[in-house]
Amino acid sequence: MPPRSAAEAKGSGSGSGSATAKLRRAHRKSRNGCWECKRRHIKCDESRPACSNCVVSERSCSFPPSAAATAPTPAAPQTPASAPTPSPVPSHSQPPLPSSQNATGIDSQAQSPADSMSSATGLHHPTTSGPPSSLFGTRFGFPTVLDDRPPPLTTLPSFTESFAAKAFADLPSTPSISEGVPQPIFTAKHLTLLHHATTAMPLTNDLVRPVVDIAIEWCQDAPYAIDQLLAIAADHLAILQPEQAASHRRTARELQTRALTLFNNHAQEMSQENGDFDKYCLPRFLFAALLSLHMIYETYAYYRANFHVFIERFVESVHLHRGVRTIISPNYNIILESPLKPFIVNIRLASESENGGSECVSLLELVQNSDLSPATVNAIAQAVHTLQWAFNVHRNLPQDGSVHASTAFPVLLTAEFMEAVRKHRPEALLVLAYYGVLLHRCRNAWIIGDGGSFLIRLIADYLGSFWQEPMRWPLEELERDQGSTDAESHDMFLKVQSGAGSGAGSLDKLAQLNS
Repeated sequence: MPPRSAAEAKGSGSGSGSATAKLRRAHRKSRNGCWECKRRHIKCDESRPACSNCVVSERSCSFPPSAAATAPTPAAPQTPASAPTPSPVPSHSQPPLPSSQNATGIDSQAQSPADSMSSATGLHHPTTSGPPSSLFGTRFGFPTVLDDRPPPLTTLPSFTESFAAKAFADLPSTPSISEGVPQPIFTAKHLTLLHHATTAMPLTNDLVRPVVDIAIEWCQDAPYAIDQLLAIAADHLAILQPEQAASHRRTARELQTRALTLFNNHAQEMSQENGDFDKYCLPRFLFAALLSLHMIYETYAYYRANFHVFIERFVESVHLHRGVRTIISPNYNIILESPLKPFIVNIRLASESENGGSECVSLLELVQNSDLSPATVNAIAQAVHTLQWAFNVHRNLPQDGSVHASTAFPVLLTAEFMEAVRKHRPEALLVLAYYGVLLHRCRNAWIIGDGGSFLIRLIADYLGSFWQEPMRWPLEELERDQGSTDAESHDMFLKVQSGAGSGAGSLDKLAQLNS
């Protein structure tokens, strides 16, 4: 019997053995659940303003745009919707480790929100490209930074790249952004954080009020600024209230996640619509500055496992800090007429003062006489000049505002210098050790803490005995400031002298190769 055709096989037959296959009705399910339930792949009861799942788990709950506003799509096999934001509950208890990633390419277990946004765009291994525009310029009194090359475009803009409108000009719209982002919802806990930021979170006496006022003024049109302010307040409360530290830190990560998402989405929308970026320069600058402070705190608080973990994180954070530059230079006059004017003017006057120091004189001489390539010598020497500028500003600012000199230094570093740091060039690491002295002088600031002493000891232990002479001053500064009872600093000093540093052998070989 000849075989039947495909059409006959499909349409013929009778009885129970050859009944025509019945088409299954497409499964209907709601797609109006909150973003957090979508990310966790659990059923959402769609309660407003926060669903029960998010209330029970103390998560930030926000919903996508109403389904009524979008046209229905034909029934077709669809992949599960993925959340457009990074995980709001990354772990800071241990350094980020390689692990499996979700559909968006973001590790939801070992990264902070800022890490997630950067790793999705290649920020984890930054290139030598700098931000789109040069820093502040001489009007601020900051040293000149010749690092104005545009960054490479990526499929999803990183935080640093999103400062430049042109970074989004030719980008295709991505579903995770074009479908909408979590809309800001402020709870009673957020109001508590705002009160804490206003009354109890130390920045400087003359800066807290303007920062809070700007964040509140723009909370509707640019909510990312107040979200980032509240995120910092939550981390500060985690220090003051250790019994509730886990809850506060979770809130901080959720707020930072939302702030980053809203900021990047707003920048893309403005770019696609040829919007007026100047109009939003103030909240954008405030967001960038606050995120920079938050990154400094996280870097020194949570990335101490070993030398390599810290340096990798430091390189990434500096790449992020440089995003602050791209918004200042073209909008200097606007920002100067804002409530932040006293802060900017004070830094400029401090940098112009003739009361300078000589902390980096010997370090500059060492770098200039090194056997590194001329380009590398120039990059490291420029970082040394910048560090001396920061020391001078710290010396001339009022005590309650001197911490801003230490937080400004990473913003000013060039990509070429950070490449030398990433390659563990000893001369570049010495610059960081000297920077540790500046951090140590700001140790009373909660975002710094013991970060300076940690950085000095970390690098001293890595460099070993070959570099004991240039490391002498930073270690002596620890002893002088902390007193002779600080046995740990003294032991480290003796350890370097005896050549017991963990990286002495490899660094000695590197020095021989450079000679």
